[in-house]
Amino acid sequence: MYAILSDRGRQYRVTEGALLLVDRMPGQKGAAVAFEQVLLVGQDGGQVKVGAPHVAGARVTGVLEEHIKGAKLIAHHRVWTNSLGRRRGHRTAYTVVRIQKIEA
Repeated sequence: MYAILSDRGRQYRVTEGALLLVDRMPGQKGAAVAFEQVLLVGQDGGQVKVGAPHVAGARVTGVLEEHIKGAKLIAHHRVWTNSLGRRRGHRTAYTVVRIQKIEA
């Protein structure tokens, strides 16, 4: 069974037992997480339920595994006429969620 869910403007395709990398969300390790905005629920080789916009009564639950940071991104700005340069780094914060159950 698989589902397509929406979380804070992004869509993810998930299956039971899979790890999901989402933008950082509040909570401690081991906390329960529920996603209510399920757009599609399907079974492998079976029937598919498509929501308009969401599937009624569908829910995806999981457990918060850990908080991590993504790869470092470097932004470099250079103004040649003034010999001016600015270099900035950024690492996006993510939360890893293990999907436990897809309820349709």
